Amino acid sequence: MRLAIVDDESVYRSEVAELISSVYGKAEVSCFLYADGSELIRSFENGFKIDAIFLDIEMKDVDGMTAAKKIREYSKDIPIIFLTSHTELAMDGYEVDAFRFLSKPVNEIKLRETLTDLEKKLKVDEKIVLKKDGEEIVYPVSDLIYVEAANNCVRFCFRSDSVELRMKFTDAVALVDELSSDFIKIHRSYYINLGHVRKLSAADVILDNKETLPVARSASAEAKKSLLEYIRRNGR
Repeated sequence: MRLAIVDDESVYRSEVAELISSVYGKAEVSCFLYADGSELIRSFENGFKIDAIFLDIEMKDVDGMTAAKKIREYSKDIPIIFLTSHTELAMDGYEVDAFRFLSKPVNEIKLRETLTDLEKKLKVDEKIVLKKDGEEIVYPVSDLIYVEAANNCVRFCFRSDSVELRMKFTDAVALVDELSSDFIKIHRSYYINLGHVRKLSAADVILDNKETLPVARSASAEAKKSLLEYIRRNGR
């Protein structure tokens, strides 16, 4: 793996690099160290390719969140792992589709767990197979934003496409549940991917494709609880 480590404190970026190397060995991973967000952005502008980014949020010049937003202009999918002393900033990471959050100083056990999950993401992204007109259409489950019940059909809404199939909504939910535990029912007609949530209120949810969906009053409390659990599960 080729990993970028961005931190304006040399002690921390060296520490993370050494911990990563102790897990994989220098033959299996290459760590590229950057002192601030602007250095990282320049490397992307020059076409440099990396597999994932460990990015400090609180930097003096170009901070991590600003750098991440710029990086998303070059890559929608590259995993970004934020390093921060303030875990309350986790919610802001939803704007840039953060992969994980690690508290500083970095805990070796948490880092190992993150690297294991990162390796799984880079090598195997679960796929959902939909059958339409006698053909099988394959999409990454992570690209599925929500499932919608529409009359006697179900619409699967992905990042850049949507597929409508004649099937029961309950069967569609069961299909998704076999592949991921990151989806919740917010309404009798909507089953959403928590990984695509940008803002959640008692009445509606805004997703990263700019769509706003209704949240049923009976589902509001559970939806908030599930989102917080998702953040804790994926943000530490």
